[in-house]
Amino acid sequence: MVRTLLVLAFMVVSVGAAPQQQAPVNHFAQSMSDFLKRVDDYMKLRGEITKTVPEVKETGDPAKISAREKGLGEAIAKARATAKQGDVFGPEMSAYLKKILAEDWKTRSPADRKALFEEIPPNLQLKVNQAYPTTLPLVSAPANLLAKLPMLPEALEYRLVDRYFLLRDRDANLIIDVLPNVYPTRNR
Repeated sequence: MVRTLLVLAFMVVSVGAAPQQQAPVNHFAQSMSDFLKRVDDYMKLRGEITKTVPEVKETGDPAKISAREKGLGEAIAKARATAKQGDVFGPEMSAYLKKILAEDWKTRSPADRKALFEEIPPNLQLKVNQAYPTTLPLVSAPANLLAKLPMLPEALEYRLVDRYFLLRDRDANLIIDVLPNVYPTRNR
């Protein structure tokens, strides 16, 4: 009888000690969550820096607006001096974005495809912490593509330039992250 109780007690302890199975991880949801956290971290840093760069009270003077934009961009870039490509997008989100952009490319007409590459200098290089070149058009992502992308805070936006997919800070005119080679090589 004692032996039977010991065996039963051992079985109960053994069953209770069995490792609990974790629910399967949704990798897309996890990568989306991680991306949004990195965006939030950037926005917190940006918020702190924005407090140190005086607002422009007179919006009719383009030189003052441009000077503030440049000052804000330089301050953010300095605070993110070690930032590199992929820091905000992350590897998992980058893979997802490339897949969405490849699907988008297939739906574009030849005229739309050509328009992405017009007015772009032949050896264009875009990188993190670089001011978005004022000589380039502000080619935004089409609405049907934006609907498939993660929502961003109002201060940030996605941009398509040549074969680059960018995350850009509007007020600072600063490239926050870069995803290169998202579209096929352009034909010149």
